[in-house]
Amino acid sequence: MLPQLSLSLSAALALSLGAGRAVHAAPMESSSSSSQIDASEAGNPHSVNYSNRTIPSHSPSNDEINAAETGNPQSPDYGRRPALPPDDNTSAEWRSSEAADPNSI
Repeated sequence: MLPQLSLSLSAALALSLGAGRAVHAAPMESSSSSSQIDASEAGNPHSVNYSNRTIPSHSPSNDEINAAETGNPQSPDYGRRPALPPDDNTSAEWRSSEAADPNSI
């Protein structure tokens, strides 16, 4: 019984070592994976290369910042935005958009 058990254990060990070596023998694409990693880490403040990033020399003006924040609820000027003029189709448009919603009343 002992020789049969040792034979099966040694066969299992040999197969697991062979499979492990086959997995680790696959070649790695270092150049393409490196460029993919660099592209995915662009702009990430936790990246090792974040301090080496190119910083644009153009500083945005107040007009550019305000144009980018138009309609943003987080903007401090959101409460002072001009009101939309009411029209007769507002209620009809709202009802038609809610018609397909099963959660609407």
